[in-house]
Amino acid sequence: MSTDSDTEPNREPEPTPEQPETEPPTSADDDGESTPNDHPESAASPDDEDSTEETTPAEGVPDEPPASFRATIQAAYLKTALSSLRALVDEARIRVTEDGLTVRAVDSANVAMDDLELEAAAFESFEASPGTLGLNLDRLADPVRLASKDDLVQLFLDPESGKLIVVVDGLRYSMACIDSKTIRAEPTLPEFDLPAAVTVDRDALQRGVKAADLVADHVRLRMEAGVDALVIEAEGDTDAVTLELDGDDIEVLAAGEASTLFSLDYCKKLVRTIPAGTPVTLDLGEDFPLTLSYELADGDGDITRMLAPRIET
Repeated sequence: MSTDSDTEPNREPEPTPEQPETEPPTSADDDGESTPNDHPESAASPDDEDSTEETTPAEGVPDEPPASFRATIQAAYLKTALSSLRALVDEARIRVTEDGLTVRAVDSANVAMDDLELEAAAFESFEASPGTLGLNLDRLADPVRLASKDDLVQLFLDPESGKLIVVVDGLRYSMACIDSKTIRAEPTLPEFDLPAAVTVDRDALQRGVKAADLVADHVRLRMEAGVDALVIEAEGDTDAVTLELDGDDIEVLAAGEASTLFSLDYCKKLVRTIPAGTPVTLDLGEDFPLTLSYELADGDGDITRMLAPRIET
């Protein structure tokens, strides 16, 4: 990919929905294992004192394809968006309005979720009526991959064939859309009022994840009340690593008490698809989902990524 981010991740095997590697802290079986839930955000109910009202994506947008859709966007912007989404899902519902695009998707194991928005201003040109495009993201990425980061990618819906046309540097690629009703419906997205929040450069976060990968298959993110530091730590059977980020490495937005364990495989997927050098805001709690949020398309888009905690047994 022609972005500043790391190379696109290999498609790693996902944990099966029946016994996911990580699950939200819901009810437990007799052996202490967590019970599978429908969505990663189920780690806390919207009625919990630490969460606020759930939001739904692009309310009022019909499930049918838009009557018209034509847009032109820099390849770098589109590659970054696709790389992020493809780390979790193969197919997605693309909600289209006059104001831009929104995508919300959860992985098959109900552990991680992306909520992405590209405003119309992120595009060189954008004309659309409300509707939903069901797309195979891997197939869409194929022609986009052929573009250099400064190329423009043209996208438009052919009203006669119902296919999405992708034009890249003289190449015309026609791809069939998917009935959006056959794609998994978007989950709700709760907003948690978590006690700790910090902005950290993606490269520093990546360093901590890589260090944790040396010794374990899980990583803990921790902050202490009144201490302006983010601690990334992992402990294996015999070895342990700790990385403390403070000072110029971070901007502490809320120094509350937080400590949660996460699947390292999922952390690697999420972090390595963030463009290098991007400031990422982390919101943390005590055994609550982690949210990572950052801007896309030079501020004309954004993405919120949610990861359920790993339950210690």
